[in-house]
Amino acid sequence: MKYWILLLSFWSFQTLAQQSSKLSIDLYLQLKETPAVDYTKKNLPILVKGNLEAIKQLVKKEGGQYKYGVKNIASVRVSLATVEKLLSHPKIQRLEYRAARGHNLTYPEDTIMLTNNNARAAHAGAGLLPHGFQGEGVLLGVIDDGFEWEHPDFFYPDSSTRILYLWDQVSMNSAYHNAYYGYGAVWTKADIDNNECTHSPGEHGSHVMGTAAGNALASGKYLGIAPKANLACVSVVRDYTFLNSFVDGVHYLFSKADSLGQACSINSSVGSYSSGHDGKDLYSQLIDNMLTEKGGRALIQAGGNARAFPIHLGVTLQNNSSKTQFKYQATSESVRFRLYADTIDFSNIDFSFQLVDPQSQQVIAQTSLYNVWRDFTFSGSIANHSQVLFRDANNDPVVLEINIDQYEDAYEVAISIRSTSNLGHWQLTTTGTGAYDIWSGETLLGTSNMHSNAGIPNYTEPDNKQTIVGYWTCSDKVITVGSYQNRTRGVTWLGDTVAVGTAGYPQFGISAFSSLGPARTGIQKPNITAPGGQVMSASTLGTLNYYKTITTNRLDQDGWHIFNRGTSMAAPMVAGAVALYFQCKPYANHADVLQALESTAKVDSFVFRESLALPNVHWGYGKLDVYQLLESCLIYGCMDPLALNYNSFATYQDSMACFYTPTGLNRLENGTDLSCLPNPFSTQTTIHYALPASDEIKKGTLFVYNSLGQVVLSTDLSQNEGTWTLNRDNLAVGAYWVVLNAKGKKYAHQQLIVQP
Repeated sequence: MKYWILLLSFWSFQTLAQQSSKLSIDLYLQLKETPAVDYTKKNLPILVKGNLEAIKQLVKKEGGQYKYGVKNIASVRVSLATVEKLLSHPKIQRLEYRAARGHNLTYPEDTIMLTNNNARAAHAGAGLLPHGFQGEGVLLGVIDDGFEWEHPDFFYPDSSTRILYLWDQVSMNSAYHNAYYGYGAVWTKADIDNNECTHSPGEHGSHVMGTAAGNALASGKYLGIAPKANLACVSVVRDYTFLNSFVDGVHYLFSKADSLGQACSINSSVGSYSSGHDGKDLYSQLIDNMLTEKGGRALIQAGGNARAFPIHLGVTLQNNSSKTQFKYQATSESVRFRLYADTIDFSNIDFSFQLVDPQSQQVIAQTSLYNVWRDFTFSGSIANHSQVLFRDANNDPVVLEINIDQYEDAYEVAISIRSTSNLGHWQLTTTGTGAYDIWSGETLLGTSNMHSNAGIPNYTEPDNKQTIVGYWTCSDKVITVGSYQNRTRGVTWLGDTVAVGTAGYPQFGISAFSSLGPARTGIQKPNITAPGGQVMSASTLGTLNYYKTITTNRLDQDGWHIFNRGTSMAAPMVAGAVALYFQCKPYANHADVLQALESTAKVDSFVFRESLALPNVHWGYGKLDVYQLLESCLIYGCMDPLALNYNSFATYQDSMACFYTPTGLNRLENGTDLSCLPNPFSTQTTIHYALPASDEIKKGTLFVYNSLGQVVLSTDLSQNEGTWTLNRDNLAVGAYWVVLNAKGKKYAHQQLIVQP
């Protein structure tokens, strides 16, 4: 049956002056689909980019909740009525609410893990390491579905908990309400030790935390990578407010680390496969702001388990055309998907839609051509086109809706074709020159599946490339982790030796589930891999007890640990390793950590099985090597604060590293004075000195030494007492010494710190 499509009658473009959208598509749809009379009743978590003081004042004036802001992005909870006022404010650039659900990044379905990651040598202080590293003095944060706070692997030997903070974002326990963020409940170490915690644990999060930091107290088996790290946990909301809740969780963990004066390594084994995979959304930008705010912070993200899912479509056109068909989705009564492209790559592409019979491939109906640059314009809002295409045999309308968001230098194009019945496949046809990407699939994204093997000319098949999870996973400041196979056998609770590998995927080779990179922007992802295929770790007490009553291959013979697999299990190994790195170098920034991981990654023959390039989209830079990571942390220098060339950044010294003077440190003889204010300083400091009146002033000198004992600055003294204004100029960040010298004698030493 042929349907005539109305090409012009129902156009409803918002054609305004060309500029970037001021709000995301999902927020636009909330405003569009909510009756205006209900705007004051509906509240949403929103990220707002702009002047933080202006945002705070307006949100508080309108009765909303301003949670926090970092640099130029704030996290707030406001009504839709307030959203309208924020949109019209001249000092506010953009608002985002994105309805994305969170996924545990396990795949449907130890001690060897320490060997594969070369962690034993790091724990023992082998080789060049001055001592063992197990995460002491570092906060290891985990954002996941919940945590078994009663598992012995998270206790100290005295049975007190290692968990310093646990924020359950879902809990309604008002006695422990998290007032700062406005939702959930928080328990401290004291609360947990006093048996006041009512958190419902999660199997996934318990396994992840055990992999990162379990101490093997339960049975002496399955030690984590950072078994002596302090722990803090966020049980994250995974409904359509997941993105906002996740970012709040990151802020919470970094804030707790700051209050403790500790570096913080955060693991995330949850994520969403949606987004433009470009790190340009506000959620990614806010996390970037937190990571760059100070050193001692890192976010490690599981890369995803979509290797076997053809959810990606990548199209590059050179004056030609491409066709791809999408299947009807009964649950939403529509065909729907989202397209992403850089503005420069999509402006010269025309697109249209055809209704196609799946069996005969005959075109039943088609639309006119659309072009973003020609047919859509923007002025702080979403460009929208809605049209009744035709009516079906039951006289029900078939409706096309296109919503386009221009954000940063990219387009997000949301397509929806609604019908009450399955009329066939809807085909996207594009013509021209440029490039775009689509991520779509019912299982992982909740959108339409793409059709494979159509057998028609110019057809572009969906693939499994660039199938890493989206948003911050694609940031160049976040560490993204892939997985390789860990173990092939295990002994169950019943004493049976069972095979736990994956046919066709050998031990030490890439995992069958590990998602491929890169990001849409071409940024290298994943950055590194770890053995996430078949890992033993902690679980909830309920799961452990249940498995003892049934026949299962998942429960270890010790009764305290279970098998699991996924990039969810690989990422916490890297997070634990980063905690050890922070123990060695607590001031390291996100770029230092990433460079150290990539430069020390182990490369073997397995890394080149899928690609001869390095890095590549399967393995990143190779396999995690914890010992080599720690060895790279070593900074040779003098670690004795009483020495003349003390280096506060040094992590390793030998017997010849330090230089001393016989007069001692900071010794002030009678009538002698030496001080520096401010100290530390970043631009300028004033040095005050005073020498005994009996000394010959013409021989007095002030010297500035670096940590290697080299003179970098000096000035001759023209009077017995005075000041010297010292400009930083070319002095690098670090520790220096000011030495007061007269008649060949060092009267006083003063340490001087130059900060960023």
